[in-house]
Amino acid sequence: MALAPFFDRIYGAVGSHLAVSRESLAASLDSTVVGINCESPLTSNDRFIAEMTVNLVARLYPTLAFSGSSDLISSLRSLALEINPNIQFSPEAPLGTTVSIGPSNAASSLFPSASGWVARLTHSDPAASGPENPYSSAAAAAIACAELFRRIFLHTEPEADLSLSLLDFSSGTGEQLELASDQIGRVLFVGVGAIGNAAIWTLARDCKISGNLILTDHETLSLSNLQRYVLGRYSDVSKSKVSLAAEHLAGSKLSYITFSSSIEDLSPPEGWTQPPTTCISVDNVAGRRVAQALLPETVINGWTGDASLGASWHQLGRDAACLACLYQPHGQGLSAIQQAARALGLLEERAAVLWITRGSLSKEELRHAAKQLGVKPSVLSGWKTKPLPDLYTDVVCGAVPIDLQAVGRVEVVPLAHQSVLAGALMAAELIKRSQSSLTRISQPESLVTWDDILKPPPKIWVRPRPREAGCICTDAVYQEVYLEKWGHRVE
Repeated sequence: MALAPFFDRIYGAVGSHLAVSRESLAASLDSTVVGINCESPLTSNDRFIAEMTVNLVARLYPTLAFSGSSDLISSLRSLALEINPNIQFSPEAPLGTTVSIGPSNAASSLFPSASGWVARLTHSDPAASGPENPYSSAAAAAIACAELFRRIFLHTEPEADLSLSLLDFSSGTGEQLELASDQIGRVLFVGVGAIGNAAIWTLARDCKISGNLILTDHETLSLSNLQRYVLGRYSDVSKSKVSLAAEHLAGSKLSYITFSSSIEDLSPPEGWTQPPTTCISVDNVAGRRVAQALLPETVINGWTGDASLGASWHQLGRDAACLACLYQPHGQGLSAIQQAARALGLLEERAAVLWITRGSLSKEELRHAAKQLGVKPSVLSGWKTKPLPDLYTDVVCGAVPIDLQAVGRVEVVPLAHQSVLAGALMAAELIKRSQSSLTRISQPESLVTWDDILKPPPKIWVRPRPREAGCICTDAVYQEVYLEKWGHRVE
């Protein structure tokens, strides 16, 4: 088999969405061939789509078949090997599992395309490409890979054609609109995980924008991250996430500085002034609430849920939810310590001590945790010296290979195309809220969501979101400070 070295994480993602064992998933992938057809001539958007599509499918499917006349095919094969060094190539693939980019007559294929701010997916003939736009191109690739996933694992028939404007989520707004040469200013970019990777991928390919990104993330790239981190290659394992992002921004007009820190621990240098915009996609609620409490003028948020994804934008001067409103607690939930104790079979008192002191589980506790998770003790051997918070995070994020069918899921690991679409939407909102000409023709609603990626795309993507009673944004002092900082009175 040509399964990726990070197959355990792949199983954590696919297995948590579908009732499938590790062995049956491996067998299913081994018998699947995904085709990539690229016919000349390719536009800039076609090239973006081809690159992102291969980036995504190479992280899941172990056998690819390339065809077509494009000079891009050689570099796409190299990209696939850089992601999964075990990947195999087949001479052909079924049309039903082939993604066709550029001119093609391959009926029953998936035909993603982009024109200006409009992403399209058709099923009989490719749509014409228009003005260059990496945001809609990335979205088109992710939407095509989402339907490909449903075809392969859910055995669905070809779905309805899709035309989606990332400006207002109608079918055609901005399809002939060129990218503008403009500034996004200083942006605190919090979290360079899977969603952040996709956002950086799109921003780095926008040849018109300039600005300064302050990248902050305290983690390094692990092998399991390669399941959905589109900036990462097999050779990048152990690099810091902010360094990886910086490498991909090097050829763009965006300048950047990096901090290997979480937002909670960020210690800016003397003379620092807060950027007006924060773009955040961390994997925890606390970080988002901190981001809003710092009171930026604008917050852009990207997220994934069990089978959902979305982006949102927030300005306190609007009569709409702030970021903290989206994560306002309702009632008493389980703390991280309580969740860890429950997942690993520990007493809460013991879990609290280990959590606070960053202590490790004893040999006996590891054996008991393995039994609780339904895995062999050897599976947890690599965590015998790691702190409890790290072990629990790896269990939640899927680095610990748990047979989810046997013991039930701890938490869903997002699919690669799920994270990429969330990142593309987040990056698009950042551009839209930084350029007044785009803001005027963009959706006024705060939320953009796709509730279930195992189903076809929704007919309605946007939702209004009122303020949450009791949230910090309703506090009079908080509102006054916002007015002093940014000159916008809270409505």
